[in-house]
Amino acid sequence: MRDQLDGRRLPGPRPDASRWFGCRRGRDERGAVALFSVFILGVLMGVAALVVDLGMERVTRADLQALADVVALDLAREIHDDRTQADLSAEGDWSSSSSAVRESAARNPDVFGENLRIEVDWGSYDEGVWDTATDPPSAVWVTVSADTDYAVASGSGDVTRSAYAVASSSACYRLGSFTAAIRSDDSTVLKPLNHLLGVNLDLASYRALADAKVTLGDLASASRIGSPEKLLTGTVTYADLILDMVDVLSNAPGSNAAAIDALKAIHAVAGPIGSIALGDVLHVAPTDRAALDIALNVLDIVGAARLATGEHFLKVENIQAGVPGVGYQFTGGIALVSAAQLACGKPNSPESVARNAQLNGTLGIAFVNLPSLNVPGVGTLQTDKGTGSLAVNLADGYGQLVAPPAVHCGDGTAANPHTYSVRVQTQPASYSLGSELQVNGDVQVGNLQDLGLAELLKALFGDLKRNDKLTVDVKVRLDVTTTDPGGADTVNLQMPPNDETPVETGSAVYLDPRNVVPTVTEVTIGGKTISLIDAKPLTDTIVNELTTAGNAFVSKTLVPLIDNINNMLIGPVARMVGLRFGGADVYAAGAVCAKPELWG
Repeated sequence: MRDQLDGRRLPGPRPDASRWFGCRRGRDERGAVALFSVFILGVLMGVAALVVDLGMERVTRADLQALADVVALDLAREIHDDRTQADLSAEGDWSSSSSAVRESAARNPDVFGENLRIEVDWGSYDEGVWDTATDPPSAVWVTVSADTDYAVASGSGDVTRSAYAVASSSACYRLGSFTAAIRSDDSTVLKPLNHLLGVNLDLASYRALADAKVTLGDLASASRIGSPEKLLTGTVTYADLILDMVDVLSNAPGSNAAAIDALKAIHAVAGPIGSIALGDVLHVAPTDRAALDIALNVLDIVGAARLATGEHFLKVENIQAGVPGVGYQFTGGIALVSAAQLACGKPNSPESVARNAQLNGTLGIAFVNLPSLNVPGVGTLQTDKGTGSLAVNLADGYGQLVAPPAVHCGDGTAANPHTYSVRVQTQPASYSLGSELQVNGDVQVGNLQDLGLAELLKALFGDLKRNDKLTVDVKVRLDVTTTDPGGADTVNLQMPPNDETPVETGSAVYLDPRNVVPTVTEVTIGGKTISLIDAKPLTDTIVNELTTAGNAFVSKTLVPLIDNINNMLIGPVARMVGLRFGGADVYAAGAVCAKPELWG
């Protein structure tokens, strides 16, 4: 039975709470809890205010940084055509509602903060160092400030952010090009071009390569290359370069099927070529983002890259065809050392230097089975020995972008083309064919006396009968030579039309067969050496027979041989790479002005 009374516990001892809590309160502490709660609440409210106000500042900083970046990029676009700091000062004037800085800020109004201010400084920014004295400037420094009104705390805070932007301008040009001869349907370049690339493509396939374009930036980002640094300062295999161009063209708009087929044919024979340093023929800094965006035709890249491996010896075509007296064996060779070099950069910079094509070497030629000479007043002489030497030195030189005038970026029309200048410097050049002939035979003394050599013969041999015979041996050299002393020309390019039609410096590579210069080098009569002056009456008749008579060596052998050299060997190769005598074909490849980049 429970001990209850009126629902209440019966009197007895109270439970001891100290047994549950381990202690006993000596007095009532409920007021301390209230005070502690008030204190904590105050701290929390302060922290909350601080968080709110700091958050507002953080939002302001983010907004101001975004605005500084955008304004810096906008103002960097104003740096072009060699504008000076004085020219640009109005664009950075925050107090002017029509200034570029005001207009840029107005286009980007969503900024958290009050009392917006923007300061602009023009100069240069190189490797983290700002130079405000640079004039004309190449960079802009933008500082943006605003006040943040605190939401909880009283007052406001000042927030400042800044940005540097560099105006990257770049122009590109070529010394020579593989495309000009192809676009003019010059079929004579097919043989040397096919020999260079190891293929057998027709003119239509090469035209497709000449019309297809890629940017170096697209190539640099392709899977096998991967970066501008590897493309322009490292090495890549020729085969990988070809495959990456196939990939880029496959993803490009328009129909590039013919160019892709041609590249695949080149790739099929590209394996043995191995690695190449493309930077040896494409002079572009990997940090030149403007140049990486300029479109280049595929044929120039393919041809220039093939020659990046070093010398390429020309195949000697059938230059003896239809030429009597020329043998089938040749010694030595002519080598194409480089070709179609491209350079991009700022005027007067090391990056903007490109070398022109070089064609060097000596080709030995043998003359055989030459006909006898019927020399009037002398008799029949034999031309039993002859050698020739084709010597080519075309041409060591270089180009460089120069200013003034400044690079001007137009809109790509004939009315407003891109314009810039290239200084072309060439060294002395020569192109010659020398032929050495030996003419000999037995000549009656009477014939020699009738030529005015009686006193000479008597002094050498005493009294001789007119019917006596003496052996005559005459060595003659026949030279056809074109030379150029070298020099410098400043080429003013416009694009258009100089992206397809070059500015030509120097002259066409051509050996003129009309300019044959004969030189008698040695004369013997009866085994005794005769001075060239004393022998002149005899040698003049022999030289005349070699050079001007109807069946002369010059007209029957030398002239057709020179024509074949011009039309089948040296001429097509020179046209293939845009090489000129004492100069080069200079092409505009593109220009980008005031391309803005954030650098800090």
